[in-house]
Amino acid sequence: MIYFESYQKSYIGLNNQLISYTLCVSLSNFLERDFFYDNEFPSATPPDYAINSKLKDKFKILMNSKRSLLSDLLNMPVRRCYEIDRNVENKIRYDEIMKRFMTTEEQQSQYENTLFWDFFSLSRKPLIKEELQKFDLIEIGEWNLVNISYFYFLNKKDKTEILNSVKIRYTDGIENLANKISFELGSFNSIHIRLGDYLIVRAREGYQIRIERFRKYLEANVTDQTLPILIATDGLHEKELFAKLLKDYKYIFIDELVFNEYSKEFSELEFTDFNVLTVINQLLCAGSESFIGTAGSTFTGIIHRLRQERFDKTDFNFHPDDRINKLLTTDYKIKPDRKGFFDWNRYSIFSKGFSDPGWMREWNYNFTSLNIKSQSELPPQIGGNLI
Repeated sequence: MIYFESYQKSYIGLNNQLISYTLCVSLSNFLERDFFYDNEFPSATPPDYAINSKLKDKFKILMNSKRSLLSDLLNMPVRRCYEIDRNVENKIRYDEIMKRFMTTEEQQSQYENTLFWDFFSLSRKPLIKEELQKFDLIEIGEWNLVNISYFYFLNKKDKTEILNSVKIRYTDGIENLANKISFELGSFNSIHIRLGDYLIVRAREGYQIRIERFRKYLEANVTDQTLPILIATDGLHEKELFAKLLKDYKYIFIDELVFNEYSKEFSELEFTDFNVLTVINQLLCAGSESFIGTAGSTFTGIIHRLRQERFDKTDFNFHPDDRINKLLTTDYKIKPDRKGFFDWNRYSIFSKGFSDPGWMREWNYNFTSLNIKSQSELPPQIGGNLI
């Protein structure tokens, strides 16, 4: 059995809960054990406009309806149980999973003391599958917000199977509504611009809205500029800013689109809280031709994950704030600024160190898996194209 606590006991947003929950499910699949998921609560972070603006009456259903749990919204096969006896002697507990990674005895014996292993294990210690199987109960504490592709040191085939086992799929009602909206819109581009607390909390880190830079970045990275741009944002009430950012573009706010044209379908869903609206935003952005997100936002991270899982798209584009600007080429493309075996080694902006880059953005699965059969096949230098 696995005992798993929701990240920070769930007093957080939906996206962090999704990262935590799918890590738990993947671990259950990998160890072939049932799990007990503790401290699951509704999301605690509604969009700012729904509580602090003149728009709150229009969107009051988001705050007044029955609150959903993440697991209420997912349609994912799991080995979850709802009763557990933790009073057993033969158990082990890990509280800071971000400082660990999961592997097998075979992988350890094959790669330990190689550059591959050393780079993957910087500031992290291995958890060995065969050693964990000796315990009757494995407890995972609440500090478990880590990207699944960053957590497993496995060959490409085995890692792909684990990643595929936790592909995000929502309930049919949510998926069908998102598909209907997408079909009726036709082709479109999308952006996610995080405002709210980001303009205050992250300002010292370089999060600023530079209008002219954004417009140049948009022009360079949107493949078809004749298509409408769907906007996912918590700053729906900041329309003057978006008018400047997207001048001469046709754009649509997703939340307004849902409430203006699909309010009946939305109201007929089992849950109609802000979690569901969040999911619809992400599903629509995932299916867009081009997408630009906000660096450091798990909302954007889940969109990138959905794009990769469903459409094999790994175009990780971000609003060019002062941090991202350090990675931009003269033609406004994001370029790695250092070499490394793995996706998180290559971008200093996303991984200031190697101990905690796992949740800050989604990672390209092709650069987090191994497909090497022997040490003789290891590339001669760091920075090989490991796919």
